[in-house]
Amino acid sequence: MTVPAVETRSVAVHALVGTMLLALLVLGDVQRLGGHPLGLVQPGERGPAAELIHDDFPDVELPDSLGLDGQMTYAMARDAWSVDAPSDSLDRPRYRLQRPLLSWVAGTVHPGPGMGLVWTLFGLGLTAVAAGAWATGRLSVSWGGPPWVAALFPVLPGTFMAVRVTTSDAVGVALALLAVALAARGRTTLAVGIGVAAVLAKEPTLLVLAGWALAHRTPRHIAVAVVPAAVGGAWMVGLRILVPGAEGLNGDIGLPFVGLLGAAIDIWSEGRELWGLAGTVLALVLGITALARRGLRHPLGAAVVLHLAFLLVAGSNPLGTSFGGTRTGLALTALAMIALATPDAPPVPGLRRAPGGKASATAGTAPTADDTAAVSLPAVAVSGGR
Repeated sequence: MTVPAVETRSVAVHALVGTMLLALLVLGDVQRLGGHPLGLVQPGERGPAAELIHDDFPDVELPDSLGLDGQMTYAMARDAWSVDAPSDSLDRPRYRLQRPLLSWVAGTVHPGPGMGLVWTLFGLGLTAVAAGAWATGRLSVSWGGPPWVAALFPVLPGTFMAVRVTTSDAVGVALALLAVALAARGRTTLAVGIGVAAVLAKEPTLLVLAGWALAHRTPRHIAVAVVPAAVGGAWMVGLRILVPGAEGLNGDIGLPFVGLLGAAIDIWSEGRELWGLAGTVLALVLGITALARRGLRHPLGAAVVLHLAFLLVAGSNPLGTSFGGTRTGLALTALAMIALATPDAPPVPGLRRAPGGKASATAGTAPTADDTAAVSLPAVAVSGGR
């Protein structure tokens, strides 16, 4: 069904309001921690990009810390179309270069170093978040939910943290949600292109697209996941040739529940990194609740399952720290939020509502999403990230 124009405008307004609130929260936190805009990329005197930051900003005194991953985003954007030049400023060059999109775009818009590049990265992050907020609201109203859900995506803990320290997490999730919104409207070619961008921004966002493909299982919906996976895989293979050397997973992935238990025992039980606890618990609670209440019959049900599984095998660092836990759970939080807001979403093909309210397999012709959619956290000085 066609989304009324008044609801489309409402989605846009709520997305804009949420994005403006995010900008105020981020800039307010920068001011709270000293006020220099270089704080948007969180460099540290002992960080991997310290020498490069000193070259570009000789008058700025860096904090005595490792800093956070934004400094490496800046380093990659400074030499956006090179894999060799920024490598000396990256802790794990091949791993960091796997998600080049934000740096590619920023370096193209603002070639060269300086504060202009820092502000460009910030502006691109906000732009992507606004697109993700619009996609969130559009999916909601297309499936019978409220438009104000659009305002929530920009202020999720993971969105704030990603924009606050200039990482690609919010960009990747926003683009993946936009790809799903376009696929739900039958805009397959554009959805595939946006999906490719999402995977090049942050490769785990492929799980959002894979969940959509698993739910619908038609050639054009499958293409929304397969083509980005192929492009992302080809880029990763190319990096193994262009950037030789051994790089481990750094404990980011392990056996199920090991990372979660490690975070609880070694970090949260000591009263540390409580925003990481809040972000991880929020994602798990919303994900499990969405799966219990909406099940696999919801168009986003399979994506919720994949992201729940991803959190269960994540390591203690990406789950346990405030810097990591908020961002690791972002995609699951956003997907579950949309699912919970849309009880009237059309069931996925091959499932019907059985007696007692549970979904069961059937060979019937349940409508797909295409049939209905014509239309402040503190900055923490910890190292690493996923």
